[in-house]
Amino acid sequence: MRAILADGRTIVWSGLAFAALTIGFGIWIQQYDLHIIDEISDPGQIRSVVAAMTPEQMAAHWRMTLSLDFFYPLAYGAFFAGLALRYFGAAGLWVAVPSMIVVPADLVENTVQLFILSGDQSLIGVKAIATPIKLVSFIVAGIIAIAAMATAAYRRLPRLSED
Repeated sequence: MRAILADGRTIVWSGLAFAALTIGFGIWIQQYDLHIIDEISDPGQIRSVVAAMTPEQMAAHWRMTLSLDFFYPLAYGAFFAGLALRYFGAAGLWVAVPSMIVVPADLVENTVQLFILSGDQSLIGVKAIATPIKLVSFIVAGIIAIAAMATAAYRRLPRLSED
């Protein structure tokens, strides 16, 4: 699996998927005028945001979570992990750990959101735990990915000779 994630084609395709899905979220959110619950972990605030949604907005958020948001962690997880594995050598496996944490955390969060948006708030406490784990590990994995891209760019710079 490490070789597949670190492969240049995998990094490019997962990066393109990550970008396309990010744009898709923006379009979807604008089209349905959504206030999404993806970054909210406080149960009271989640309940308040969901209560303020129209049935059409709740259905649109549910469809977005089941479609775009199911593939999103797979895309950014592969992209972030692939960059870490490719550009940080032997340490790459350890540096990719946040990418390995964020994917299941996001998928758990998405599953709970589907229940919440369907009217079942019995698992809202799970979201209160999964969302902060997702957000922190996403930020850390993203910073590592930026460092990996900077490393890649540095390695491609022409070297000045000392003649």
